[in-house]
Amino acid sequence: MKRSAMVLASALLAAAVLPVRAQEKKDVALTATYKVEFRIRDGSDAAAKDGRRYTMLIDTTGQGTFHVGDRVPVATGSFQSGVGGAGVSPLVNTQFSYFDTGVNIDTKLIEQQQGKVTINATIDVSTIVTHKPDTAGAVQSVALLQPTVSQIRIGVNATVSPGKASQVASIDDPVSQRKFDVEAVVTKVQ
Repeated sequence: MKRSAMVLASALLAAAVLPVRAQEKKDVALTATYKVEFRIRDGSDAAAKDGRRYTMLIDTTGQGTFHVGDRVPVATGSFQSGVGGAGVSPLVNTQFSYFDTGVNIDTKLIEQQQGKVTINATIDVSTIVTHKPDTAGAVQSVALLQPTVSQIRIGVNATVSPGKASQVASIDDPVSQRKFDVEAVVTKVQ
């Protein structure tokens, strides 16, 4: 009786474990890793002919995020306590807001049939634009010289062939008079 109970218990345990192992192998087979390279060219800048490259490894179950740039402080207000009284303080309290500038890329990949890959990406390129003095040469106050943030935000949803460079976006910015081209290369690593 003990022997048959042990055999039965072993069979039940083996049956419970086998589907889990089979499922684990199936999940591993569904996950692939790709190298994704973005090349962003500013067509209005002759010196940047080859553009900037941003490369990351992403598997098909996750998301890749790339953030590079600066946090730029901008004065948004100031206050000097005690103005007009006997206890005048020479210190000025200034409040700042921070702008994130640079390149931000968020990417997801989906494998398609016939070996193609769909790339879903949000690309954000932003810079601080400095103001030029007015033509009359008048001195402007610091409060009037607040910077402007130039931003280009692109949403890409394109199906590409792995290993082949594909232009996924091209923008002629009417505000800054700049032209941006975005190229993506998706290469299967494993």
